[in-house]
Amino acid sequence: MARFQFRSKKAAAPDGELPEGATPAGSAAVLAARFGVAGGAGGEGAPGGKAGWLRGLKLPLPFKRKPKGADGFTVADPFADPPRRTVDRKALAFPVAAAAVALTVAGTAGWLAIRAPHTAATLARVGEPSGQVPVLLPDGSKRFPDAVPPEAAPVDPVDLPVELAPSRQDALLERGRPGLLPKVGADGTKPWQAYARPFPQDDPRPRIAIVVTELGLSDAATENAVARLPGAVTFAFIPGLPGLQERVDAARKDGHEVLLSVPMEPLGYPRNDPGRGTLLTRLSDEENLRRLEDVMASATGYVGLTSRTDTGTRFLTQSASLTPVLSQLQRRGVLYLDLWQVAESQATRIATRLGLPRAVSDLQVDRVASPNGIDAQLAELERLAKANGVAVGFAEAANPVSIDRLAAWSATLRDRGIVLAPVTAVVNRQADR
Repeated sequence: MARFQFRSKKAAAPDGELPEGATPAGSAAVLAARFGVAGGAGGEGAPGGKAGWLRGLKLPLPFKRKPKGADGFTVADPFADPPRRTVDRKALAFPVAAAAVALTVAGTAGWLAIRAPHTAATLARVGEPSGQVPVLLPDGSKRFPDAVPPEAAPVDPVDLPVELAPSRQDALLERGRPGLLPKVGADGTKPWQAYARPFPQDDPRPRIAIVVTELGLSDAATENAVARLPGAVTFAFIPGLPGLQERVDAARKDGHEVLLSVPMEPLGYPRNDPGRGTLLTRLSDEENLRRLEDVMASATGYVGLTSRTDTGTRFLTQSASLTPVLSQLQRRGVLYLDLWQVAESQATRIATRLGLPRAVSDLQVDRVASPNGIDAQLAELERLAKANGVAVGFAEAANPVSIDRLAAWSATLRDRGIVLAPVTAVVNRQADR
């Protein structure tokens, strides 16, 4: 900062008094004169007075030192302003700081609220970055290799879309007395294999086959089952009903394997009579085979036969009557499912002896037709599948709650390491009973 020397234009008088019209000497006096401050030489209002020109400047002073007397006690400043009320600065520090913080937070929040729509719109316009800038080495190659995307979970083979073979294959049919009957093809192809739903036989998971029986009695129940249950569920239709072939074709188009249900003599017959065409122990083998052919000629495209629900409890226990029937199934290349509604059934043992492809039900899923009862039976099926590798259950289509619980259960079965399988995927995988 430049230094200025202030000199009086007129010399002082010998007695120390300034001549008339002269300006006081000294920098303070010159500053006072330049700022236009009037004051006395030593007291208030004197041009050269200390207090006078400072008060005339009205500059803020950081502090005022109070003069002390010779005895050390403070004396009154004759140039001081009248006494003022003092304020405790320490007491004001915290409220002032708190108020400043509150104003800062409120201002920031208000600004964010005002700018929020604009910020959101800007982000929406910008979107995601189009790509990442690679880090390169001096030679131009990438410093880090491209990240390898994680491998997608393999598709479960049973979830792949399937298209079943046409329901009618002339090479697997022959003309019989009641109509077209299944037969083994010239190349050895069997109908139960040709009409089967594809399934990976090397799948190591425990398998559960579900068969829904008594289909065809009610159009609403049949449509509900076809619409809600996965294609791996097998459907058993009652023969002799109008529109049977159309229902079989619709089920197979949705991926379902089909069985035909044969009425067989139950315990308590004739008081408990399944109706016309029932296989009876009192009939000759020829008559029973004739009734069996009537059932088999009622449709095409099925993989095998089973008994109607709540029938066969007597017929299946009689080896002499049952053997010719199962022999006919073996000759025509279809399988047999034993619902095993009676512990004395001879079906699996006879089928094994004849070389007939067979499966056997472990339990009726809706024996107790309530949500809790059905869920308990499904849990038992899972336990059997894990213990034996295979389990088979059946339910009646007439129970809407059965379809509801089966649909919900089948959607979560894979999470427990078990696969839902068609009945042909469990053929000959169970022990004789």
